[in-house]
Amino acid sequence: MDGVLADSEPAYLAGINQVLGEYGVELSAGENVELMGTTVEVTWNAVIDRFRLPGRYEEYVERYDRAMEALLREPREPLPGVRPLLAELRGRGVPYALASSAWPNWIASLLEATGLDGSFDVVVSRTMVEHGKPAPDIFLYTAERLGVEPERCLVLEDTPSGIGAAKAAGMYAVQMRGASTAFPPLPEADLVLDSLEDFPLSLLK
Repeated sequence: MDGVLADSEPAYLAGINQVLGEYGVELSAGENVELMGTTVEVTWNAVIDRFRLPGRYEEYVERYDRAMEALLREPREPLPGVRPLLAELRGRGVPYALASSAWPNWIASLLEATGLDGSFDVVVSRTMVEHGKPAPDIFLYTAERLGVEPERCLVLEDTPSGIGAAKAAGMYAVQMRGASTAFPPLPEADLVLDSLEDFPLSLLK
């Protein structure tokens, strides 16, 4: 979702720093890079440890949840090529889904903000599987929901943990680099694209 459908990764850093502002500390963009594409649990355990914050993990996550829902609800455009590719997939009858490490209410907020709500018949959240990325759980479960064998699936991802999860699931991994937070080309990816406008439709065969 984030970094593939929309340039929304910066919202997560903003959400973290909204919570941290109460303690007079701030996570830098460089520090946040290591957390991109991981789970809420991994992120906040790392942040709490980094700043040696007092109190309970649950208290930070509750405030973060409220911040993220509001931030992701702010209107934003999908990244170039998203709408045409979704229309192409639907027109060809190709099964497709949204699988995200985000929580369900965050997913709903972003889809509404981008005008993409209703675009996905299958939406899978981190909360639906046991292990988050880079474990393959979320992609294997999504393939099961779609009724498609994993080796016939193609994953669009923007982070190392996402690409790692796709490859661990035995799927074709495409690294997307259209967002402002794009990583350098990853050698593990089967294909690297700077925009979904460049997506080779021949792959759908």
